[in-house]
Amino acid sequence: SVFPNQTEHSDVVVQPYNSILTLKRLALNADCVVVLDNTALNRIAVERLHVENPTNSQINSLVSTVMSASTNTLRFPGYMNNDLIGLVSSLIPTPRLHFLMTGYTPLSLVDHDAPAVRKTS
Repeated sequence: SVFPNQTEHSDVVVQPYNSILTLKRLALNADCVVVLDNTALNRIAVERLHVENPTNSQINSLVSTVMSASTNTLRFPGYMNNDLIGLVSSLIPTPRLHFLMTGYTPLSLVDHDAPAVRKTS
């Protein structure tokens, strides 16, 4: 779930109420939620990636990179990899605490002119 910007004024008057109601519905009905804050995504793009005005495609690229790294163990199972099921199963005794935070480093934006495979040596 991506939560909206809190610093910018929206055209929708009920945006804070929609966020609170969505949060309640996610807490009651979802098994596991990865929360991404739109304000934090914009701040990461401006401060860390040095993008003056981040576009939606650049923010989406950042989200897709983080989420693909988070779900990597689902695509490549193995003995050494922990899966998300093991992580979520530890959250079962606390039904309202199913919100996960992600982290990823190094951050970089996708350059479509660059080759698809990075040189490692």
